[in-house]
Amino acid sequence: MISAKPQARLRTTSLYKILEYNYLIFPPALLLTFYVCYAFSRYQLDKIGVSTAGDWDWTTVVHVLLTSICTFTQAPPYANVWGLCLPVRPFAYARAPLKRSFKTLRICLVTKGTNFEAVLNSVRQWEDLRRHGFLRFHVVIDDENCQKLRKALPSFVQIIEVPGPGIFRTRKAKYKARALEFYRQQQNLSEEDWILHLDEESLIDEASVHACLDFILGGEAHIGMGTIYYNGINHWQNSFLSAAEVTRISDDFGQFQLPVRICGRPLLGYMHGSWVLINGAVENAITWETGCVAEDFWFAYSAVSRGYKFGWLHAIVREQPPETLRDFFRQRRRWYTGIFSIPTVFVRLSLMSTVIGPISFFVWPLFTFLRDRQTIPHWLFVWLLWNSVSHGYTIGVASVLQDLVTPGVSWSSMIVHALKSVLLSPFVHLLQAFALLSSLCKPAKGFDVIAKS
Repeated sequence: MISAKPQARLRTTSLYKILEYNYLIFPPALLLTFYVCYAFSRYQLDKIGVSTAGDWDWTTVVHVLLTSICTFTQAPPYANVWGLCLPVRPFAYARAPLKRSFKTLRICLVTKGTNFEAVLNSVRQWEDLRRHGFLRFHVVIDDENCQKLRKALPSFVQIIEVPGPGIFRTRKAKYKARALEFYRQQQNLSEEDWILHLDEESLIDEASVHACLDFILGGEAHIGMGTIYYNGINHWQNSFLSAAEVTRISDDFGQFQLPVRICGRPLLGYMHGSWVLINGAVENAITWETGCVAEDFWFAYSAVSRGYKFGWLHAIVREQPPETLRDFFRQRRRWYTGIFSIPTVFVRLSLMSTVIGPISFFVWPLFTFLRDRQTIPHWLFVWLLWNSVSHGYTIGVASVLQDLVTPGVSWSSMIVHALKSVLLSPFVHLLQAFALLSSLCKPAKGFDVIAKS
């Protein structure tokens, strides 16, 4: 087994010792938060003379219809709340009896070479993992003219160059999917081989490898994905961009993790493109032959349709948020264009409700407070408030959990970051909704590689 260095695993282990009792910690904390917000809101409404004991009127009907559509088209409704409060069981694989064996775990990082420093920074994290004989370290370079990166990578890393289109042809695969397909064909993968797919800036450590090993030996699933924190570089250097990534961490509990924990498969094809562990035989069966620019979603959607089982990797991989709003917008447009290209109405409706739905959690209560002093039914007031509080609570918790494993973040900074995340989240959702509508009107072309430090 692996003997991890204490500093490399301490923060992750401590975090998951907390999450092991999430079902005892977060539900009462959520209820307390809701009670405080309820009492404060009632005081403010009484102060300005707005009653919460009124009858139905046209605004009540509008509220109910819009909120119902935006809430109950989520799959499932309040997924992030359920995911945060239902038992996480982070050490289940580690405590399970051995169920299977394996030969190799291949760490695969795909790059165009444009983010030179980001790739080198990720590879440096592999130095301490070299002693484990079952690991293979691979960097797949999809650029014929990246001699500088080839020379800079250490000798223990196997460099795999993707040939040009005139040499290596695929039926459909383009961009990153084409590079992954070449890698798959070149590796001669078997059922006893596993591939850990990483992005250029993904930072792994001993805890990450431990999670993969536990998943392989103690689990029965064929594909695993885990939580990504965006604190590797530029942590809260840009408040809006950092808050935007906190919303993704919050979604990890619900949209991504909850269906995997309950059903052994993701919702439709919602899977990260990085921090994904795939069995070699499964990768051979599905391949990466797709023209979809969201190749990760396509792969997961195809795996679900074939009945493969998914599981969750209980460790943290660190990445970084986009460096500019332009990169943020381009990244989201590519995702939405790729997902919307899946020819299934349920996928498209799910994407639209997931991106646009959360806006209602903030718009309708704001409208209630700003409208003329009319009465509203008390139950509607409670429901609107619950939507906003529960959504904000999961975002605040996600921010704190990320800061807990980030060195040098004080408790006061954690509070500030959590408040910023909650306050900025409506604007994040608005920009994402605009990116979605933009991609529907004019789909993104190509595969934009955003800048990484």
